Amino acid sequence: MILKMTNTLILMICVLLSIAFFTLMERKYISFFQNRKGPNKTLISGIMQPISDAIKLLGKEMNMNIKSNSMMFLLSPCANLMCSLIVWLIFPFKFEFAFMKMSSLFMLSCMSMNMISLMMMGWASNSNYAFIGMVRTISQLVSYEINLMLVIITVITVTSQMNFKMMWLNQLYSPMMIFILPLFFVWMLTILAETNRTPFDFSEGESELVSGFNIEYSSKSFMMLFLAEYASILLMSMITTCMFCVFQTSNIMFLLIYFMNCLYFIWTRATFPRFRYDKLMKMNWTQILPVTTYILYYSMIYKIYCTTKS
Repeated sequence: MILKMTNTLILMICVLLSIAFFTLMERKYISFFQNRKGPNKTLISGIMQPISDAIKLLGKEMNMNIKSNSMMFLLSPCANLMCSLIVWLIFPFKFEFAFMKMSSLFMLSCMSMNMISLMMMGWASNSNYAFIGMVRTISQLVSYEINLMLVIITVITVTSQMNFKMMWLNQLYSPMMIFILPLFFVWMLTILAETNRTPFDFSEGESELVSGFNIEYSSKSFMMLFLAEYASILLMSMITTCMFCVFQTSNIMFLLIYFMNCLYFIWTRATFPRFRYDKLMKMNWTQILPVTTYILYYSMIYKIYCTTKS
């Protein structure tokens, strides 16, 4: 029990530090893409900029809408951050938790709870902008979570593993990235929509919603939302590496591909403009969902054929 509690504490600290310096890397890379200087003043080449931003946010005053639901308004960012950090218990480190034999189901359950916290934030703010952003977020997450589940079920069907740590065992001869290449492209689109990243950041549309569901949040509450969003980005990068690559977590190639997946989120933000919302939903229900359903059907037939042949 002491070992598991120590693992949890170390994991949460490492995740929070990773988020801090991932934001620094994102700002640096976007400045390179846009041919300008990024953070370069604090300490050496701006390396302490995330710590400075955290201190600034913690020192700010928290403003509340007088008509908002105070208790739910304050608790929902905490619930959002808690859900995003608890999912990291599926991380395939050496001393793994005993109940993580079905880590894929645990991840899907936590993501569903995360959606409820977003709904609480949009409703408790008592703001029209926050409510419209919440409606957009929920409809987008519900739509693309279906694809997320279908892709994970397909990988589970092919690898016969529900634990992300063990999925590499059945990919020794052909990684899922190559074996089912269309599924990999669908997954990369879906994780962008699930994390509300460009070009699918409709819940935070600055031009029409002025930051969306989190418009009324500031200071510590905004920092919690910020940490939850980037924790989800790093988590999706880790899950992508576990599901579609053949390397173990102790391999240096695992870390390299994980780093490339993190760069994928930064590259899309610096490159693509925001879509129209109706085209986002149409792309999901008329194009992506039939493809994932067909691939799942094909994978089940393939698995039945391999089972009967053996």
